[in-house]
Amino acid sequence: MMVEAMTLLLKQLNDYVAQADGGAPGAPVQAVWGNVAQLERPEVASELENHIVLTLVNLEEERTLKNGRSFATVGPSDIAYRNRPVHLNLFVLFTANYRNYGTALRRLSQVLAFFQGKQKFTLANSPGALPQVPIAEFSLTMDLLSPTFEEVNHLWGFLGAKQVASVLYRGRLVAISDDRVLAGGGRIREIDVLSRDATQ
Repeated sequence: MMVEAMTLLLKQLNDYVAQADGGAPGAPVQAVWGNVAQLERPEVASELENHIVLTLVNLEEERTLKNGRSFATVGPSDIAYRNRPVHLNLFVLFTANYRNYGTALRRLSQVLAFFQGKQKFTLANSPGALPQVPIAEFSLTMDLLSPTFEEVNHLWGFLGAKQVASVLYRGRLVAISDDRVLAGGGRIREIDVLSRDATQ
């Protein structure tokens, strides 16, 4: 599901940037995914240079959604037990990795404007973003985060890279589910209560 979420964001963002530049959707790709921690490696740097780079920097489980039913109705009379889906928040860093600093700031402004205009992404409001849709339901809401100077320093420190013009977003909620049936059975339709005298 994380791949689908990132793919959808890339497609939508690239279409927006192309339109903002006066071109049609399908123009040269500006946004790609990659690991900015590897910008010092020449073979990686050449692929990510002059692009907006999406990097997944952290995952967080949404614990408020852990409770709920672990069973579902299958047919008119059967019940299937499954583990609850894992709901994740994705922390995505958008890095404007351009040689020209003015271009980097312009691209970063376009990222901000894109998510200001569209915060929630679903299959219904993002037609064609996922050519082969392997899922029936999808929802991702992007929230702008404002880390402190100290947090930004820590972030780029553990990435092991020099700081580049960037912005951090949290994507909520990506559901991960294996849909594996753990057990099953029929519905309980009646309960017989025996009196104490009847059991002796």
